[in-house]
Amino acid sequence: MYAHVFSSEGTATKIQFVLDSGAYITVLNRSSARKAGLSLTGAYTANLTGFNKERGSDKAEVVTVPRMGIGNFIIEDVQILVPLDDIEIAEVIGENVLEYFSYTVDREVDRIYFSKNPDPKPYINTNKNIDLSCGRVLAQE
Repeated sequence: MYAHVFSSEGTATKIQFVLDSGAYITVLNRSSARKAGLSLTGAYTANLTGFNKERGSDKAEVVTVPRMGIGNFIIEDVQILVPLDDIEIAEVIGENVLEYFSYTVDREVDRIYFSKNPDPKPYINTNKNIDLSCGRVLAQE
């Protein structure tokens, strides 16, 4: 699926993501984060569990994306993980974004339909004191 990632200047970059309902947080590789104009500090703030050492670092930084567009919706203040190293990983839409939607997968036409979840329960990682929720979802209808 495609989503638009907005920089702080408001420029949108279209990025292809894998939808992963088992991932707690959305992930962008470093190359895509740079293309989207995101502010990267290179500071270690989180671990990427489940990544093996042969692929590169298992350390990442948490970056806040000002806005992210999915279908007819805009999500504000989306926290994502960006690996510190330039490792080749797929961009993943995780639970911190998916929690704000109800979605249906139609395999017959190879489509995903999103609607706003009226009662989202955002994931908060209390062990790391990182709130992985997004700000709010705005409909653009």
